[in-house]
Amino acid sequence: MRSALYEGVLMHARTTPAANVFRYPVCFYVIDLDEVGELDRRLRLFGHNRPAPLSLYDRDHLGDPERPIAENVRDHLAGRGVDAAGGRILMLTNLRVAGYVFNPVTFFYCYSPAGDLRCVLAEVANTFGERLPYLLDDRVRVPSDRGHVFRHDKRMHVSPFFGLAQEYEFRLTDPGERVSARIDVHEDGGRAFHATLSGRRRELTDRTLARTLARYPLMTVQVTALIHWQALRLWAKRVPFHRKPAFTPGEGSVPEPSRSSEQTPSAAPARPRGLRPVPEVRRSPLAPLVRSGMLRLLRRPVGGAVEVATPDGLVRRLGDPGADRRVRVTVRSRDLYRRLASRGRVGLGEAYQAGDFTSDDLVGLLEILARTAEDVRRRPPGSWLVRLQELRPHLPSPTDLVRARRDIKYHYDLGNDLYRLFLDPSLTYSCAYFEHPGQLLADAQQAKYRRICEKLRLAAGERVLEIGCGWGGFALHAAREWGARVTGITISDAQAREARRRVEEAGLEDRVEIRVCDYRELDGRWDKVVSIEMLEAVGEKQLPVYFGAVDRLMGPGGVACIQTIAVPDQRLERYRRGNDWIREYIFPGGYIPSLGAVVAAMTTGSELCVEGVENIGIHYAETLRVWRETFLARRDEVLALGFDETFVRTWEYYLAFCEAGFRTRALADYQVVMSRPFNDRLPEYPGERISF
Repeated sequence: MRSALYEGVLMHARTTPAANVFRYPVCFYVIDLDEVGELDRRLRLFGHNRPAPLSLYDRDHLGDPERPIAENVRDHLAGRGVDAAGGRILMLTNLRVAGYVFNPVTFFYCYSPAGDLRCVLAEVANTFGERLPYLLDDRVRVPSDRGHVFRHDKRMHVSPFFGLAQEYEFRLTDPGERVSARIDVHEDGGRAFHATLSGRRRELTDRTLARTLARYPLMTVQVTALIHWQALRLWAKRVPFHRKPAFTPGEGSVPEPSRSSEQTPSAAPARPRGLRPVPEVRRSPLAPLVRSGMLRLLRRPVGGAVEVATPDGLVRRLGDPGADRRVRVTVRSRDLYRRLASRGRVGLGEAYQAGDFTSDDLVGLLEILARTAEDVRRRPPGSWLVRLQELRPHLPSPTDLVRARRDIKYHYDLGNDLYRLFLDPSLTYSCAYFEHPGQLLADAQQAKYRRICEKLRLAAGERVLEIGCGWGGFALHAAREWGARVTGITISDAQAREARRRVEEAGLEDRVEIRVCDYRELDGRWDKVVSIEMLEAVGEKQLPVYFGAVDRLMGPGGVACIQTIAVPDQRLERYRRGNDWIREYIFPGGYIPSLGAVVAAMTTGSELCVEGVENIGIHYAETLRVWRETFLARRDEVLALGFDETFVRTWEYYLAFCEAGFRTRALADYQVVMSRPFNDRLPEYPGERISF
């Protein structure tokens, strides 16, 4: 009898973007489909299409559930030009235990009458109840002297932690005294995952079946439980999550739309490019209270007057009608109040994303709301609520390498084509320095770079490390204008590709190197270190580690200039313990420190000390204004890239929200110059000071 029981080991190993390995003992079966009837008669513990301790049902596999498995397999192969008549079919599978079974993959070994392997049918299943057979024959065979090797493109969504843009490599041995089945998953030219099932043959008797039931009483339940347990571990490691696409039986999953900017009209995406979607609005009994509370709050707005047009046709004019700044708000849906009731201040941004309200001056509205809220917080009962908020427990968001790469990819890999539409030609995505009113943004960005180089006292030939190099704007400036040799690092593949292209276009390959690397993984020493608005992505817990890395990577006599957005020290606790729309939708994992928190982390993690500080935050308001107006002026081009109106509103709100924060000076942007004690290379005279 060819049918047999196998005992062995199942091993899963993921290598990217996070390592995850597990193995456990298993039992499985190889069933000769021509022997199913005999097994049903001979074995008391086995049943075919009937309840038994161990059972095999035809309906658990491909084809017509009313027909035998062997007939369904042969018909499936015949429909694809493979003649499987006259040969035996061996099925490597799990059996039902106590009426339950889950087979991630079942292999049907199909042999010719002469005993040669004609093909293998790999029936892959997922936990959503979907199945898809992969035909492995000579058309996808890979020459090998070690078993049977086949390559096949992936056509069905199996795990939420893998996309569809992958390829399977199946490595199989014929069932004998031992059997082995291995599946490698290839992605982006490398192996991302592999699973190996191997076992030793045991005779299929009631005795061995009883022993197996005693040793593996809940084998199939265990498989499902382990899959979900490992999924939780991957989720905890912040492995990117892929939404389940639609599935067509017999054809597979519908691929997610490409994020390439080269999509043609005939290949229009099923889902637009963009950020995470806005959640469905939830009804709340508090919505009427929120509506009346909002109008009461704006009865005395600070910094201007507000006109509110509501869906019932009423227009309410709130504040001093003679105020210099007057803002009109049009409430288009009562969902605005529901979102505010269920989501708080995050709900305000979500309401704008969803189109629940509009304003003729969004920045002005956000400024008035911020000033009014601050005024309320300074007086009871608002001040009491602030104190309660500061007592809330807070756990800093974890920021390991996997999470850091995922969060950076979320924002910066939206596409270089998007950022080109609203940034200046240098693709600088940070605060500019306007030397005089009316200065062009492109000139103001170069002025910012020039001030940093002056503060560093940068000289020709010096080696400079830029942590978080973006699209290479500073690196190109320092190499071209100052003769420096720059190494820029980023963890965004999209940014690195564009930065390298721009370096090559400028003919500066001999002076600028762009690496895809995390600062925690970098080795070497540089004369000067620069980091421009990358600190906000480091995370609270990693701030001392970051400054330790700056200290470690900066050579003797070195100087560093760190530019970072910051909140006032007095507001840090409130910020730490709360949530905001920016961290929810724009910069997940972000943490804006205060100047005091920066100095404290620097002191804890390094030998560095502060040599100079300049707050250029007011210049950010103008920078963001130019970005926002340019973005909105090129709205049609944004839509042509595959983004939708929700994304346009999201991006507009993001830029307006930040502009209001800097214009009210609720946010700062510091350039902090750092060095070490006993550095005799620092300037001695005020005329050469490096802070201003």
